Amino acid sequence: MDSYLKLNNICLQDSNDIIKGRSIKATALLKKGTVVITSQPLGTVALPQTINEYCNYCFRKQTSPSLQRCSQCKKAYFCDMSCFQNAWLSYHQFICAKPTKNREAADELDAEMLEKVALNVSRYRKRSNKEQPQPKDKNDETVNVTMETFFTLMGHDDSQPKHVKEKFKQLASEVLTKPFIQQTGLASEELIHYLNIFKSNNFAIDDKDMFAIGEGTYPIAALFNHSCRPNAVVMFEGAYASIHAIEDIEPGQEVTISYVDSAHSRTYRQKALRDKYFFDCQCVRCNDASNDKNYFSLIDTLLGQEENDWDRAQELLQNQAKSDRILQEVEEWDLLRMCKQYDRKSDGCPDPTKPLNIVNYTHYFIQFFAPYLLTWNQPELHRNQTMASTSSLNDFDDPLPSLAKPAVQSTYDSIMKTAIDKMLSYPTDSTNIIPYRLTTLSTCTRLFYDEMANGNWMNSVKLGMYVLIQYCLIYPPYHPMLAQHFLMLAKACWNSIIQSELLQNERQLEKVYQRGVRRWIMSSKETIAVAFGKSSSLWRETLELEWIFLREQKLKE
Repeated sequence: MDSYLKLNNICLQDSNDIIKGRSIKATALLKKGTVVITSQPLGTVALPQTINEYCNYCFRKQTSPSLQRCSQCKKAYFCDMSCFQNAWLSYHQFICAKPTKNREAADELDAEMLEKVALNVSRYRKRSNKEQPQPKDKNDETVNVTMETFFTLMGHDDSQPKHVKEKFKQLASEVLTKPFIQQTGLASEELIHYLNIFKSNNFAIDDKDMFAIGEGTYPIAALFNHSCRPNAVVMFEGAYASIHAIEDIEPGQEVTISYVDSAHSRTYRQKALRDKYFFDCQCVRCNDASNDKNYFSLIDTLLGQEENDWDRAQELLQNQAKSDRILQEVEEWDLLRMCKQYDRKSDGCPDPTKPLNIVNYTHYFIQFFAPYLLTWNQPELHRNQTMASTSSLNDFDDPLPSLAKPAVQSTYDSIMKTAIDKMLSYPTDSTNIIPYRLTTLSTCTRLFYDEMANGNWMNSVKLGMYVLIQYCLIYPPYHPMLAQHFLMLAKACWNSIIQSELLQNERQLEKVYQRGVRRWIMSSKETIAVAFGKSSSLWRETLELEWIFLREQKLKE
């Protein structure tokens, strides 16, 4: 394991911290976009809601021809005969059976994962006792590396709640009734320990749209500690996981990932981490600032608390009054007028004596964030040579930070700190919708997807711009959630142009959308190349949209 980590310019160190335990440190500069290391799964399971959409072996989506269902158990789906045969030889011949009656779906997944891992543990031990495994390419993650790492993972056996211990004891007993598990020679205590490891170390397997489609045990990936403001992310290509650096990581700096979505309140994140991983997060965002230089802790001050289950139930009973109010505000949103008022040249600013609404909040603060959170240390992206190339977009046509109005600070940290302080300086009114709250974000996000689904592209652009501001606060600038949103915003803007042409709307508004498409395509290219890589489907989608946009621009000249 240590040798494999060393080959990838990282090492595992004891942090001398009771909470953090071990930590992964960089031993060389890891540039943003670098694949830090890859991680093979020891076991994977498909989620019930997507089991018939993705191959249950390789976790790739198959649209044509459709997935092939196992004719025996009728619950597993595979790309083709190759994936089915690989699955059959590895585990499916043993677990190919109907689900256990009266067992909850979550318990069924735990049992399936346990059976798959138990088979792999048994095979590894038998092979190790017979002969020395043949070495593979030194850069590959061997079975030895995967298994050695798995055996070092913590299960927090003594810390698990009583009801979890009882449930896992029952699951282990049920699994041990199966002959193929009995033949592994594994005892009940070992199986319970593995279940505890799953609970504290499993990863959600995401598709390209960042939706969970399965769960997996990834021992190498599990070595990385959590931060609510991570410098790396876990990405999936099918069932294959890799750790991507989303910012430059210096030698000696810890490489961190996020175990929970950062788009949650501090209270929610702390509870989730404590319940599943048994630690109190003390990352830069969770620690209260001892001085005003740590703006990260102010992010949660802005976001506030989330709706609880009771709040959501009350909202439904009130016929989603908040959604209606926001949608009405979006309908009345004069995009052209607001773009003229906040055009990066006139120094437009909302009245500091009045509460912010979603409209002026979005237009004012987007001037700080887009594209400057990406370009503050890359002045070459502001070359303003928009006519130099008709085959690709290579720069933003926004003014340099030093020439922008309102003034944009010279570093990422100062841009964020200035914007957050400005947000907090405005008065709030309990009768108004506070734009920077998480409750507002959750409502606007739902409306954003609804408006896109209904083809209301002008509204979706407005909502998408608002969501972008919130994502810039919550996520690091090259985070995949932000990268994906840039592309969605670019598509919405492009569809708005098409819709405007059909409705014969005024030419000035079309120009606003054209600038928007240009900006969001450039932002997509810059962030997707880092977060997802240039071999990803999202990168291809970005280039296709860029080609269509430039072709249409050329035809209009």
